[in-house]
Amino acid sequence: MIKTIFIPALAGLAVLAAPTAALANTAQDTVTVRVSAADLDLTSDAGAAELQKRIRAATFKACLYDAKGQVTPADVQFSCVRESSKEARPQVAQKIASARFGG
Repeated sequence: MIKTIFIPALAGLAVLAAPTAALANTAQDTVTVRVSAADLDLTSDAGAAELQKRIRAATFKACLYDAKGQVTPADVQFSCVRESSKEARPQVAQKIASARFGG
């Protein structure tokens, strides 16, 4: 299962690809979730925290169901969330740094 999270950048679109470890021998599905940061001031701690909160919520939601709309097993959900979050972290940090320090 692969989860992709899109975060609109200040100028353009930043893409967060978040692969997840699904059950062995299972076909991979792709889910795309859009997370808006347009209304956030990422130069502030509160804005950065809100972006992190939105990404966490979107990741949980995206990992809850498989491509057929069935609830995924708990171990797959936890793995999906963990891997998606791990993959997104550096890209989110880069987005916040770009807002704060230019780039």
